Amino acid sequence: MSAGSKSGSLWVQRVPGLGDVGIWVVSHAGRESLQRPAVQEWILSADRIFTERAEVASISVVPSEPANGHDRTATATDIVVAEASEAALPLCFLSGRIADLIGLSSADDRQHRPVARFEQWIETATLKGLVHLWLAAAPAVHAGSGLATSTRTVPGLQRGDRTLLVSWRPLSDESVAQPYAISLGIDAAWLLAGESGAQVFVFEMVREMVRRPEIARVVFLSNGGAVPQSLSGTPKISGASWSAVRAGRIPKLDILHRPYQPGADVNYRQYHQTARCVAVTVLDFIAYDNPSYHESRSSWRQYQRAFDEKVCLADGVFAISRYVGERLERQFAHQLSGPVRSVHLGTDHLNAPSVTESPVEPGSAIASLEQARFLLVLGSDFEHKNRDFAVKVFRDMCARGYDGHLVLAGFHLDGGSSFDRELVGAEDWVDRIVRVGAVSAPQKAWLLRRAQAVLYPTSREGFGLIPFEAAALGTPTAFVTFGPLRETLHGVSACSAWHVRSFADHVFSLIANPSAQLEQIRAAGAALTWESCVDQMLEGYRAMLSDSTLWQTEMRVVKAPGFWERVDRTMIDYARRAARKIRRLALR
Repeated sequence: MSAGSKSGSLWVQRVPGLGDVGIWVVSHAGRESLQRPAVQEWILSADRIFTERAEVASISVVPSEPANGHDRTATATDIVVAEASEAALPLCFLSGRIADLIGLSSADDRQHRPVARFEQWIETATLKGLVHLWLAAAPAVHAGSGLATSTRTVPGLQRGDRTLLVSWRPLSDESVAQPYAISLGIDAAWLLAGESGAQVFVFEMVREMVRRPEIARVVFLSNGGAVPQSLSGTPKISGASWSAVRAGRIPKLDILHRPYQPGADVNYRQYHQTARCVAVTVLDFIAYDNPSYHESRSSWRQYQRAFDEKVCLADGVFAISRYVGERLERQFAHQLSGPVRSVHLGTDHLNAPSVTESPVEPGSAIASLEQARFLLVLGSDFEHKNRDFAVKVFRDMCARGYDGHLVLAGFHLDGGSSFDRELVGAEDWVDRIVRVGAVSAPQKAWLLRRAQAVLYPTSREGFGLIPFEAAALGTPTAFVTFGPLRETLHGVSACSAWHVRSFADHVFSLIANPSAQLEQIRAAGAALTWESCVDQMLEGYRAMLSDSTLWQTEMRVVKAPGFWERVDRTMIDYARRAARKIRRLALR
């Protein structure tokens, strides 16, 4: 405590802000400490935050703990999310915007006030639902400010499991960084198996990214450290294992991106060991909203809680359509790091010359279709894909003279599947239905090119890539226009409802005149390029890394799970996977 302060009291002084919001400084040290360069820099940073965010009531500046046994760099700062009641001394800033709410008045300016009065201001701010931020400065920088190195918290803040640290730099002329090439990590946990829509999206996004000078390198991170086969040998791309990250053998990356659904394997502590910032992409809310896709209602609720947490802890959230992005912003208002960036996927990788086909294997289910006319349903047997509805449409068409086959292609699921009953509506035409299970990318191309039409009666999607894939290979698609399909396929000929007869009529019309719809879909996809997608992704990455915007993440009060909670979740997930495996073995 400095000589200019009174024992048991705090110095309170109002300083003018750069904008309309004044700043009240509360310090254990006297007025002399306010003239030090470090404190002046923190005042500028606080002013910037208060001006932009009315929800922030107070900001504490406290010494951080050494990282790996060494002091942090002289300019590095961390921010810690905290409740408004968790303000800390020796230095705290209060927003002039909320002075009347918490009882600050001109009588308090340039005065010594008891600690109890400070606690009362903070308690009132908490009751008003306002937010407090911690700026945890490097010890050397903090000591140079002339402030005491001890921290008094009102009340005690429990670090670790209840908070999340995010890299940040205070505003100063020196901290305005010039653009530089970004090092990017990709969570590859779901990208090393068979092809799915998420893989198509990620691989095409990465191919476009590594062409850009803004990207220095892309590291695929997984337990084994492999690079997906289709990207093997691509410049700037490498693989690394999580064990190498934990051992400190991988240089810290700028961004770690989970570019597909945040599942049970998301580990923010591991992510923050790897990169400065973490981004997630939300594909849809399908499993979130449907309890039948889970083993029990309790596991469904657990999935929802985990999903909420993982989305809200991210430094940047992307969605693959406005349909998904708007839902995120409505549901998680004031809990996200900033506005959701809705970035449409590209479709220009689907041009016909670039698509290779697989030779037909003799004796396979696909081989029986080589000379046949057929309609195609492509996708998993999830309930929302409505394959049972497609079978009823096929039955109606056959009853009116259609003489072709129906092909159901896509992988089978353990839960939430229509597989066991989807043929019930086929009646006399069940023998003309071929189920081929999961198909490779070349097999999918073979089926899409030869089908007369694709039946895509899905009632829930995050984007809807199949009509674009089919059109690229010259095949029309029957679908109902809703949500993201209305957004990306505006003006394209579609069915208005899931009515068997009208849907069948629509399929007949597409078979008779496919070119009209093909032209419409190709026109709709002209603006959906990977170049545009990556442009928007990079804009989001730069925003997360920017000094001028990263602090916005700290208005959140979402807490990372504690150690025992993480252990409990891991055990539940293990038991669930074991039960699924036992069930599959029993059905053989």
